[in-house]
Parts: sequence; C-alpha cells; structure tokens
Amino acid sequence: MKNQNKTLVRIIVITISIITNFLSSELEAFDNNQPTLLITGSNRNIGLEFVKQYSGKKWNVIATTRRPESSIELNEFAKKNPNVVVEKLDVTNNKDINALAEKYSDQVIDLLLSNAALTPRYKSGFKKISGVEEDITRQSFEINALGPLKIIQAFMPNVEKSKNGKIIAMSSKASSFGERLKMPMMYSYAMSKSALNSMIYTLSFETKRKNIMSVIISPGMVNTTPGMKIPGAIETEESVTKMVALIDRLTMDDNGKFIDYEDGRVIPW
Repeated sequence: MKNQNKTLVRIIVITISIITNFLSSELEAFDNNQPTLLITGSNRNIGLEFVKQYSGKKWNVIATTRRPESSIELNEFAKKNPNVVVEKLDVTNNKDINALAEKYSDQVIDLLLSNAALTPRYKSGFKKISGVEEDITRQSFEINALGPLKIIQAFMPNVEKSKNGKIIAMSSKASSFGERLKMPMMYSYAMSKSALNSMIYTLSFETKRKNIMSVIISPGMVNTTPGMKIPGAIETEESVTKMVALIDRLTMDDNGKFIDYEDGRVIPW
C-alpha cells in the first residue's frame, strides 16, 4: 500500500512538473520588451484580424477563444508566430476566466480587448417584438455585457501594471439611440450592447484615477458572413487596420467615449 502511495505521489509530481514546464515555455516565448494584448473572441473575423495585425507589430498576443480545438486558422497562425499564444476562454465560464487569470497573474497586459460577442444572424435580426426570444436575449446579455465585465474584473490587475494601459470594448452603432437605423431590429443585440456601453462608461471614472483608458469602439458595418456581401459594408481588414491606428492614437481625453472606427468621431449614446 505504501509503495502504491509513493508511486501515485511521483506520478502527481511529474504531471505537475510537465504542466508547469509547458506553461512556462509558452510565456518564455514572449518578449517582455514588447507590449502585450489579451483579446477575447479571436478565432475568426475581426478578432482574428486583430491577432494578425498586432502580431505583425511584434506585440505579444494572448488570443483567447471558446473552442481552441476548432479554431484552425488561428492555430495555424500561432504555430508560425511564436509571439501568439492561443488560450481557451469562454467569457460566460467563471472557471475558464479564473484559470486564465491565475496563469497570467504576473503578465503585464497593455491592451485588454473585449471582442467576443453574440451577433444575430442576418434574418433573425429583423424579428419584431413578438419574435424576440427570451433565451437568446438572456444569452446576449451574458456574452455581450456580463462577459466583458467579468474579463475586466479578472485582468484589471494586469492592466494596472502597464504604463499605458487600455481597455477597449467592441460595440455597435445598433446600441446608439442617435445613430442606429430607425427601424425595429436586433432587439437583443442592441439592448446588450447598450448595457456594455453603460458599463464601460461607468468604468471610465474608475480607470481614470489609475491612468488607464476605457474606450468603446464601433467597428463599422463589416462583412463577416462568408459568401454574403452587405451593401455599404467594409471588409474586416479595413475595419481592423483603422481601429489599430485609432487605438494607437488614444489619449486620456478619449477615456469613457464611444467612438467610430474610422476617425475617432464621438458617437452619441
């Protein structure tokens, strides 16, 4: 029995050692002289393009996604770029969030980018009030508003370590009373994004005291559905290229604002 216990202990110690070495090797690939981005929802479209562009700028990139095993393009990109690490993170899962925060507890995060979102399919977005589904609405709030709140709570200590910390949330003009299309559409999405805007605006009063910028950005109307071209929409690369340039230009004067991807124009609430 004693020999069995000793063997079990050895197996546990070896397993912990292997996991620790694996995690350390990932972090050692980062250049601590370069800034670090942590982004949610990085497996496709806008999120993936952010990963590619910040990697190209030589940033360290912690690219999170709900299902890393099926994020083929992201994984292939990370294999070719050692400054990109792919991590599992479901923004509605507290265990995922806590585990990742613990893993990166000592990592400075210069840019925390909340991108993960539940977006309605094209046709379902035009349902009238009678067709709004309670489950989808609840899920929209979980992912689009509560998720970013929990991510910010978990990684605020990391952003506080940065000399130029920024918290950026991807929102939408659908949430703007002033600029949204004047028609009944995207109830769940618009409601949840308005809640996100309110949270970031409230947060900005807190982060201002810490010299951290909290900003909401509309990426514009972007073609994100394969095979579908929305009239007047732009491509993902154009949107992200302009947002990256905009994020670089941000100052504390932009703290708490809801701004347009193209020129930093303030969007009315």
